[in-house]
Amino acid sequence: MYEHEEHHDAVLAEMLLSKMVGVAHIRLVGDVISARAQLGMGMQEPVGLSLHQRAEIVEVILGLEDDYRHAWEEVTSAVNIEQRIPHLQTLERSLAAAVQGILDVARQNDIEAECFRLN
Repeated sequence: MYEHEEHHDAVLAEMLLSKMVGVAHIRLVGDVISARAQLGMGMQEPVGLSLHQRAEIVEVILGLEDDYRHAWEEVTSAVNIEQRIPHLQTLERSLAAAVQGILDVARQNDIEAECFRLN
């Protein structure tokens, strides 16, 4: 992460507090937080991950987080709603991809992680 870039958690917090996003975005932010927490807790347990495997997991997760962080930057840089709409769709896709990617990484490493949502 570069000095001028915001931490991924700060970006998620901005999204939660923003009036620019919709319910789908808020739910996906919650899913990202939940999936990441489950992965993090699972990595703390004795699942037999080597340091190399742990580093690979972190690298994949950082890539997913960078994608939604960049999508958020595009949303916030749009000057009007017409410009913002396609960026909001990209943000929604990048958040969904992050959730799925985190869950996939967890499963590939025998870590239990599920996306539970109350409707």
